[in-house]
Amino acid sequence: MNVGHRSKSAIVFLLLAISLVSPVVSSQDEQTGKQTFQFHTIASLGDSTLGSDPTGYRGPFASIHAANLMELDYYEGAVGGDRSWTLINAGRHTSIAENYSAGTLVTMMVGAWDFIDSDINIVDGDYSFIDNLEENITIILDTLVASEIDVLVWNLPNMSFLPFLTQIFPTEVHPHFTEASLLWANRLDEIADRYGESVQIFDLMSASDDLLQNKSARELGSNEVISPPEMCEKNCIMVDSLHPTSVGQGLLANYMMVAINEKFPSPNGDYPLLSEEDLLALADFSLSEQPNEVISIDGDITKACFDWSESSYRQMYLSISNNGEDIPVPSYIGFNTELCRQSTHVMYSGESSVNIISNIENNLTLNHFFEIWGKNFSSQQIMDLAVSEGGSLTLFLDGVEYNGDWGSIPLEGVISIEIKLSNPVEDIVGEEEPSRTPGFSVILSGFALLLASSRAPRRFGQ
Repeated sequence: MNVGHRSKSAIVFLLLAISLVSPVVSSQDEQTGKQTFQFHTIASLGDSTLGSDPTGYRGPFASIHAANLMELDYYEGAVGGDRSWTLINAGRHTSIAENYSAGTLVTMMVGAWDFIDSDINIVDGDYSFIDNLEENITIILDTLVASEIDVLVWNLPNMSFLPFLTQIFPTEVHPHFTEASLLWANRLDEIADRYGESVQIFDLMSASDDLLQNKSARELGSNEVISPPEMCEKNCIMVDSLHPTSVGQGLLANYMMVAINEKFPSPNGDYPLLSEEDLLALADFSLSEQPNEVISIDGDITKACFDWSESSYRQMYLSISNNGEDIPVPSYIGFNTELCRQSTHVMYSGESSVNIISNIENNLTLNHFFEIWGKNFSSQQIMDLAVSEGGSLTLFLDGVEYNGDWGSIPLEGVISIEIKLSNPVEDIVGEEEPSRTPGFSVILSGFALLLASSRAPRRFGQ
């Protein structure tokens, strides 16, 4: 018996069997010599550009379009309001790394809120936030790449075109936003180079510049998608001062698919793009968009209920801290409650934000939100935390300290609220001080309301 020959045959058979059952996630094209990639899942990471759409008026997101076009599974890890550091603290990158591996493509846009939080420094020519952002992005990428996950990182658009900032700051300081955007784009290129083929850049800056400045890039047949500064629900690029519309997401998805075909090519050829028909279906050019009817609530405002699928909401960002430590606001406060089944109160919370019915003529207050939440709130107490001797409770509306009546804190036009409780801290070890959670940047009042979906009924009772 030729034992050596049979052993070699068995080894060859075993290797062949392994090759047949093991998924090949990357290989080399024999003709071009270029590396190709096979994926089974797309996962998103980042802020509300790529995730968190409770009312359904901004989706599908570009990453969802990509998953459908590539016929892959999809996991949404992007969360509205995420900064690089909140993403890390919440462990969203580690969750993906622990549950996915080779064959996963993460599409990630992180840094827009880091940028916005630093707006005052930026207009003073201080771009040091980029160093902190680089450190955090590196932590995220190290974790993902260690699990053999490939990553397509979006850089940021030219932030001097973002209505959220341009409506706040005078024109003469806008070049600072452009300079900071370019510096971050260059830094992100350098970061990606460290990881070889595993990390690639989607140049959102160039894509958004093309959409904003090139009319032909926005044309769908005989129709034109309207560019900022105009905003609308269906036929504009932007639905509000921060977020793309559904058709805006579709247009961005095609730019991203071009990047995927170039940077993560499939062995089976290019992935398709959304067709003009697909994009038209995301808009509604037969619709003449009209302002929503103004709603008047009779009786107790906090007990009125709204069908979330037929109502218009704007977003307000709320942060609460106790001696610098963040106190999370739970999601779904005011959503599907015992009083409002399968509907919302006049306000309900999402992750990092509060969604407020936008077309109300009643004077809505922050106190209404805490009443819906069922928590104590006054100038001397927030939830179960009271101001102790030598302590303070301060409130900032759009970055400006509030000194009015704490029994009726107005919300009209307000886009961000910070509530800070500071009490004397005993038994601090050594000279360490508690780390402070970054707050919202200074934002001026008079901000346009962020609209969501469609119309709500005319009047509501208790």
